[in-house]
Amino acid sequence: MDRNTLNQAEKRFGGWQQRIVFEKKYHKKTKGPDLRKIKGGIRERQKELRKAVSEGPDSLGAYLRNQLGLAKSHPLNAPTLDRQLTPQEFVNPPVELEMELGAAWRQKITPRDAAMPHFWLLCHINWIEQGKLGDSGNLLNEALLSGPRRGNALESETRNFLRRTGGIFVRGNTSVLSDCTLSRAWWRHRLATDVARVTEEEMPQTPAHEVLHRSGPGWETLVMLSLKRITAISQPAARAAIIVYLARHPNLKFDKIAVKNAASALARLGLRRALDYPSCVSGTDAHRVQTLVFGKNGGLNSGSRL
Repeated sequence: MDRNTLNQAEKRFGGWQQRIVFEKKYHKKTKGPDLRKIKGGIRERQKELRKAVSEGPDSLGAYLRNQLGLAKSHPLNAPTLDRQLTPQEFVNPPVELEMELGAAWRQKITPRDAAMPHFWLLCHINWIEQGKLGDSGNLLNEALLSGPRRGNALESETRNFLRRTGGIFVRGNTSVLSDCTLSRAWWRHRLATDVARVTEEEMPQTPAHEVLHRSGPGWETLVMLSLKRITAISQPAARAAIIVYLARHPNLKFDKIAVKNAASALARLGLRRALDYPSCVSGTDAHRVQTLVFGKNGGLNSGSRL
């Protein structure tokens, strides 16, 4: 995808999201009739999105291009989807599909682009127009809007749409990695490949990806801490150590507490010596990591927190 297209989309992307969902932090000082007017305008724009989805791929593609200021003829050149995904596959991709897509897109997507929510929205526009996410309004609705609803149905549907097509920009820079399902597949494949490289294939790519796929809420925490350069878990060797241990103990939950405990334990070790993969998974250091993170009996040690 060319840089000019990305730059143009970036200029319009954030403003569009702010106009289509209600975020209290942007309206703290607005009250009374003015606030009701803002909320009314947001609801009307949410109805426009719902209508575009219900009318099918052509209508939705045109709507999204219009939001980003892209002509219908403007080529997007997104990485390809070889077949139409069912709504279930799109919302919750099975591990086999994640690995298939990650391998196919490995050389076609750069980490820089993959961290941009507007890049993934452009990809989704291309896939929507090709009918790869559903060839009818009903299928698109199931793939893009349906899901958990809290209070306002229109607001919930809109947030589901934004999460799945690139992430909610106003939530910060982790949504694109944790909420956008096809972006998440690419990042998991990349991380699993890194684990295989760091461990010199002691932990191959496939079982590493399987661990990440079962991570649930732990994935978002792992992503969040990995993006912060000051944490020990941002080092590839540290992440590899955690994933290897979780692979060896499949009954352990890979949740937020486990990841935070792991970061804390690895940071303590890092204060005393340079962190490298072998010391994290074998010998004295491995025992210390496992005890600090998971407790003496293999359960989560809730006392080791960041």
